[in-house]
Amino acid sequence: MPYSSSWDVIEDTDSSQIILSVDFPAAKRPEASFADLAGRIGSRYRFLQTRLPAVRDGQQLTAETYVSPWVEEIRRDRRPVLAVLGHCYGSVYAAAIAEGVAQWQQMPTIILFNPRVASIELLDREFHREISSIDSLLSDDEIERSRKIAMEISESAAGNVGDAAAEMIRAYREFSVVAFERVGLGGACGDRFIKFFEACISCMSMADRIDPSGAWKRSTAIVSCDYLGHRDMNHRANGAGRLIGRRISVDVEDVDLLRSASAAQQVLEILGVAHR
Repeated sequence: MPYSSSWDVIEDTDSSQIILSVDFPAAKRPEASFADLAGRIGSRYRFLQTRLPAVRDGQQLTAETYVSPWVEEIRRDRRPVLAVLGHCYGSVYAAAIAEGVAQWQQMPTIILFNPRVASIELLDREFHREISSIDSLLSDDEIERSRKIAMEISESAAGNVGDAAAEMIRAYREFSVVAFERVGLGGACGDRFIKFFEACISCMSMADRIDPSGAWKRSTAIVSCDYLGHRDMNHRANGAGRLIGRRISVDVEDVDLLRSASAAQQVLEILGVAHR
């Protein structure tokens, strides 16, 4: 249910202890979400999760102004934040949010799940996932051309996440407009799906402007057995991962990490130690 314009409640309790979770799960994402983790942990905490910011056409945002709505709405809530959790590239925003919260209270515990920095590989994965979701509406030639364009963008961006994001948004709009018009979803209806993709890619791109290293050094990462084997774990992502203060491996794969009993137990133990 909505909590504010920036947060959703994913575990609604009367607890005065709030846990913030930072993730941006798409409707058809195969990976588990923080809602699964909150269900495992139970009703002792009130869980909130970030809402994906809408694309603001023509507005040039800094990383600070992008993050500030999440932080300011928690400040107005006035209840203490026990912990900030982050998943994948949401771990970058978890660092920024935790540092923002620490401006008026003690630094919350930071727990990350398979943390990743923003990268062209992550953008590429999201682009292919969204194209796959509409490939039944595209011809074989169009699907092949989308793959070729994605490869060209990744190769020509030379590590510039912002440039790659802008090009992938343009490419996705080109193919999705054609696909949606074929099934009568043109105009405002089709534009809604396109805006969601733009918001996801923009969120990934903005994360590239945030340095999470200070907060990550204070954090604990819970990682899956296949964490380092993902194709989006490039040299830069692996280097950032070494900044984590403590790493705990659990014997589950990435897709099941947030729904696993072992991850939930680790969270409870970390919180128990930190807030004894």
